[in-house]
Amino acid sequence: MKLKLIMLVSLIAFGFAATANAGDVSDGDTDLVPDGFDNCDAAANGPNEGSNQVDTDTDGYGNACDADYDNDLAVTAADFGIFLGTFGGTGDLTDHDGDTSITAADFGVFLGQFGGSPGTSGLPCAGTAGCTP
Repeated sequence: MKLKLIMLVSLIAFGFAATANAGDVSDGDTDLVPDGFDNCDAAANGPNEGSNQVDTDTDGYGNACDADYDNDLAVTAADFGIFLGTFGGTGDLTDHDGDTSITAADFGVFLGQFGGSPGTSGLPCAGTAGCTP
């Protein structure tokens, strides 16, 4: 009886401790990567997607939401020139959907960001060279 009581109390205490330390595990884009670790938290690019957190230029913004190819934190005509140079071919930097082909789907991501900045990232180092989770 005493052993059962000790085991029960231990299990309850362990459960409370695990819950208290779980932290925030929100995943706004439902890609199975928690927002705080997601390099593109506004577009699905996790284990369920082809791109799976790919960040070719290691700036902390995943390819799925990073049309800032020259890393100046603005999506401009200079980036458009880079995109045009790869359109219709294969590559990494301008491949937003992870299918290795640079197509109209990738251009849609570029257009959505043109005149703005790269997409949002949960990584605190986003926007700096060598930013990897």
